[in-house]
Amino acid sequence: MAEPTPEFLTELLGSVLEDSAFLLAEPVEERPRFEGSVLLARIAFESMRGGTLRLLTTPEAATEIAANMLGIEPGEEARSSGRAAVSELLNVLGGSFLIRYFGAAVPSQLGLPTSEVLSDWPGAPLSCAAAVRLESGAPLVLELDLEER
Repeated sequence: MAEPTPEFLTELLGSVLEDSAFLLAEPVEERPRFEGSVLLARIAFESMRGGTLRLLTTPEAATEIAANMLGIEPGEEARSSGRAAVSELLNVLGGSFLIRYFGAAVPSQLGLPTSEVLSDWPGAPLSCAAAVRLESGAPLVLELDLEER
């Protein structure tokens, strides 16, 4: 099994965004810098290797994601559902990652997603990452931290 690549994560993120949140995203070469609050969602997994997936974005992008996933206007209801929508998006990403990377025949377990809003993101160990911009210009970063073999 080859190590995952940023291209693999970019394709995964793009397809899940399109299918689950009806959003198109453009890959970006350079990792975006977050200024202000950062919404961080995490989900752990176990398979042939364990690890964690992290999805980082802005609270404004979370509102956009929630509005699209729920089919509502980006108002107060979408704003209050942003964290849950990003967590659900990460849950779908986690399931898709396990099937695409490890295969459907391999026993795998996906944890429950958690999310929090941070004043900044100092970073964490990672194996690979992908960054995209939503049509609104908001950044979205998918990070993968795989356990060593």
